[in-house]
Amino acid sequence: MKIKLVAIFALLVVGVLQVNAQVFEGTSGAVDLNEIRFGPKLGFSVSSFSGNDFVNINTKAGGYIGAIAEIPAFFESFYLQPELLLSLKGADVGPGNLNLYYLQLPIIAKYHITDAIAVELGPQVGFLISDNGDKPPLNNVNPNGVDVGMNIGGGYLLNDTFYFQLRFEAGLSRVLDNFDLKNRAVSVGASYFF
Repeated sequence: MKIKLVAIFALLVVGVLQVNAQVFEGTSGAVDLNEIRFGPKLGFSVSSFSGNDFVNINTKAGGYIGAIAEIPAFFESFYLQPELLLSLKGADVGPGNLNLYYLQLPIIAKYHITDAIAVELGPQVGFLISDNGDKPPLNNVNPNGVDVGMNIGGGYLLNDTFYFQLRFEAGLSRVLDNFDLKNRAVSVGASYFF
């Protein structure tokens, strides 16, 4: 299972490198580096697990903090939006809350339907940096080190600097090897572009 996840991550990295090469060396000419925007990102999330191996799983409040970039790509109103986020996820699994801290790398394709409203879609990979599975009352719960997922959502550009997002994340990989549990999260957040 871990070899499959590493292979998926390697394919994502190769894909991003290919897209970046096309963005900066596309047929329409080079992208002006001054059009690339960066900024911090902060948000609130509600997460849980989906799957068939547990019942009575309840949601858990969490959040994220990190950085975002917006890179014009391919044609007008289309952007690549790589992000680097420190995220708290998990769920209430009965005996206690399973807290999962990930370093996540979403690569989002964003298209502005209007100047203010955008739709977003893209994969992400998360690396587990901490959890409480070895502490009471959960003792001996060992989450997987890599989490792969897909994001879909939208955003609203308030002005040139503030961008608000609503996003749904569906996990594609198992949280625990022996159980059919996958991360799910709904998040709202804001970014500030410099």
